[in-house]
Amino acid sequence: MASSISSAALKADLVIFANQIIPVVPHNVVLENHAVVVRDMRIVDVLPRDEAAAKYDATQVQDLKDHILIPGLVNSHTHSAMTLLRGLSDDKALCDWLAQDIWPTEGKFVGPEFVRDGMTHAAAEMIRGGTTCSNDMYFYPQQAIEVLERVGMRGAVGQTVMEFPTAYASGPAEYFEKALPFLKQYKNHDLVTATMAPHAPYTVGEASLLKVEELSKEHNVHINIHLHETQAECHDSEHQIKASMSCHQSDQKLRPIANFKRLGLLSERLICVHMTALTDEEIKDIAEAKSHVVHCPSSNLKLASGICRVTDLLKNGVNVAIGTDGAASNNSLNMFAEMKLAAILAKAESKEPTSVPAATALQMATLNGARAIGLGNEIGSIEVGKRADLVAVECDNIEMLPMYNAISHVVYVAGRENVSDVWINGKHVLADRKMTTIDEAQVKADVRKWYSNIREFHASLQQNKN
Repeated sequence: MASSISSAALKADLVIFANQIIPVVPHNVVLENHAVVVRDMRIVDVLPRDEAAAKYDATQVQDLKDHILIPGLVNSHTHSAMTLLRGLSDDKALCDWLAQDIWPTEGKFVGPEFVRDGMTHAAAEMIRGGTTCSNDMYFYPQQAIEVLERVGMRGAVGQTVMEFPTAYASGPAEYFEKALPFLKQYKNHDLVTATMAPHAPYTVGEASLLKVEELSKEHNVHINIHLHETQAECHDSEHQIKASMSCHQSDQKLRPIANFKRLGLLSERLICVHMTALTDEEIKDIAEAKSHVVHCPSSNLKLASGICRVTDLLKNGVNVAIGTDGAASNNSLNMFAEMKLAAILAKAESKEPTSVPAATALQMATLNGARAIGLGNEIGSIEVGKRADLVAVECDNIEMLPMYNAISHVVYVAGRENVSDVWINGKHVLADRKMTTIDEAQVKADVRKWYSNIREFHASLQQNKN
């Protein structure tokens, strides 16, 4: 290849040649035998293979003859460190799952080391599965960010707010005390986007929600919240059933979205997670406010929380992204599985086979996720000027052949096991299925240590109940 490069060739850090490239923008387009050129962490060119070979002299060249190149997947809602609680409690409704198992276990174990080890575990799982950016809501965000910086992964990280004390903070005052330096420190970070993350209307009061909105406006950050997670949340809030843990912390006999509208909390900075119980009017309110919705199909189905009306949201122009939720409720961080399920579930829910076609599902898992966290101009598609967050999907194996349509294959056929290479900011963080920034053996050892202690504690919880 060197002999075909002219003396006037342009310098590049990386050129990736691929059999097929799905840029996401333009929509529903596949580029055959093209190349992506990277310089200084950004995409500087997308052009045919032969032209790239003649035009650029790259420090690194990756020739993916049997691969599809896609933008890095964006996991738009997760609780990363909860990988350490994967499979701890299953087959329960949301409130029972939280109250009987998750919250007691978190109260016993969650601290800086738990988050550091759990976040590293999650980052490894996500990178291996083609996820280059996550939107995280959990405790000890500084520890999560330390991991992102160390492994070179992109992430939106939320400053959690709740009314009740946890190991992380004694109450709202301390959560907000931690928020100010957090928002300032990560204002222009290369990998990290700070957000505010009030947990839910049933755990955060109106005064705190208004304070979150004030900080969001002041620092121009997004708000990430569980909203309309279940029918019970909406019913019990509207009827002021205070004995229910699902009832919102307000004296208004309103469904939470109506109360958010009353308080002026619906905006283009609001990321509404789950949204399984929606009326036509609520969909219109979300659309008018330009708020974002994150669909977590596996978690919602597993907890029997409901089904998000994705078809109607999209028809009304709402930006709908996809998330896995935490590994404690999903029980994986597999965005390929979520993409396929989101597409199929929308067809069943709407009884429209054309609802959420493959190209739309892929956009929901990439560009729509980027837009939801305010990074639509930076990531989510393979376009000149954007960050080089890229994923190679190997397609020359038994399970992937024949391939008539690359977009269909990525959504309906491929799994995370087909991901061979991942770049974030142009850095090769997964090379031929081997992580370059994470010690896999150490991750396994750390997880096994936590498993032993958590299993013993959870067994004692079950024994005390009996």
